[in-house]
Amino acid sequence: MASRSQRCEEQWGSHFKSCQQTIQTAVSYCSTHHTVLVFGAGSLKDVPVDILSRRFKKVILVDLLFLKSARQRVKGFSNVELVEADITESIASIYTGSAHLSTPQRWLDCSDISLVVSLNVITQLPLLPSKWLMKRFGFNEFEINRFIKQMIQQHIDYLQNFSGLSCLIADRWDTEFDYLGNKVDEFDPWWEVAQPATVEEWDWVLVPRGEGRNKIVQKNRVGVSFLNLSRPAKI
Repeated sequence: MASRSQRCEEQWGSHFKSCQQTIQTAVSYCSTHHTVLVFGAGSLKDVPVDILSRRFKKVILVDLLFLKSARQRVKGFSNVELVEADITESIASIYTGSAHLSTPQRWLDCSDISLVVSLNVITQLPLLPSKWLMKRFGFNEFEINRFIKQMIQQHIDYLQNFSGLSCLIADRWDTEFDYLGNKVDEFDPWWEVAQPATVEEWDWVLVPRGEGRNKIVQKNRVGVSFLNLSRPAKI
């Protein structure tokens, strides 16, 4: 993903900008500005780190892995912390072949979290675990479909369990085109799990021309939802 983002800087730039603007809007809805928690922070290209550092007492950026470039970027911010963590709290058991999902608890007991951002991560969470269970342990299609749906719903429930505002930025619908621009496939990255209503949407050309196999171009519709918001959201 890091390599592709460099190669596709032009196509991905508007998506990164929209993510940053959305996070800034979420900040404006916060009644307090103690701690902000960002899930799926990754490369940090879609995270307005400097703004979050100024507006909050503490910034916690979370992902399964952070590259050196991300660590370099936050060095100058004394109140920004990178945390490598499994936000499903289930990977250890999945590794041994169990499809049982734990209920995430980390950070829920922190009363000073003003904002949680789930950043382009909810539809990605089940992908590698489901492939692992199929390839290594022979899970069938029915079992994997159920597992994926449970993991997506688990993340929604997790966000709603925080007392502060949660901002969900996620793929809502994925479409593939051939090299002539004809639609050849489309799919629901939520696997029919009910999606929260969106307040804003935009297109992200995730796989531009020349990046995909068989000259396939993939365009994702990205949507923004606010959870635990006490007043109507406007972007």
